[in-house]
Amino acid sequence: MTAQQGASSLSRPANRVGIGRGAKPLSRRGAKPLSRRGFTLIEIMLVLAIVGVMAVVLLPRIGFYFEPPLVLLQRSVEEAQELALSGVSVRFVLKPVHGKRGTVEAEVLLKEEPEKGSLSEFLGTAAPKEDKLVWKPAKFSHPLDGEGWRMDPETVNFFTDGSCTPARISWADPGYSSRGSVSFLLTVTGYCIEDGEKRY
Repeated sequence: MTAQQGASSLSRPANRVGIGRGAKPLSRRGAKPLSRRGFTLIEIMLVLAIVGVMAVVLLPRIGFYFEPPLVLLQRSVEEAQELALSGVSVRFVLKPVHGKRGTVEAEVLLKEEPEKGSLSEFLGTAAPKEDKLVWKPAKFSHPLDGEGWRMDPETVNFFTDGSCTPARISWADPGYSSRGSVSFLLTVTGYCIEDGEKRY
C-alpha cells in the first residue's frame, strides 16, 4: 500500500462501529448505530383487515357449498336408474312434512325375511311360506336431502329398461314462501330439465 492510499483511507470516516462481522452500520450523521426497523401497528392492522375481508368472502363459498337442486335431482335419478337396470325395483316416494312439501325417500323392493324360531321350521316340517315383498329405504350416495321437495305424482317408479314415471318435481327452501321454488320436469328417459312454467 502506498503512502497516498494510506492517507486517503485515514481521511475517510469509518462507517462501522466495532470490528469484524458484528459491526453495526452508522446512520448518515454518524451519531447512532442503525437498528433494524419492524412493522408498524398500522401495517399489521391493515394486513389483518385484508385477511379478514378475504375470509368473510371465501369461507361461506368453500365451507357451506351445496349442490343446486337440479344437479342433486339428476344424480339421484341416475343412481336409481343404475339400480333399476340391475334388476331391482326402485321408487321415489314423497313423505309430506309441510303440507304438500316434504322429504323424498328412495325405496327398493326386497324380499322380507321369514321369522325364524318355531320348532317346525327348525325341523323342516313347516309348510313353505310364500315370499313377501316389501318396500325398504335405500341408501344412495346422492340422496334428495331436505324437506322442501314436492312431487306430482307423489311416487316415481324406475323400471328395468331404464325408464321412469314422468313427474313434475319442485324444490323450495323450508320456511320460505313457495314463490321462491324452482320446478323441474322428470322425463320418461330419466332426464331432468328446468320447468320454465311457474306452478305453485
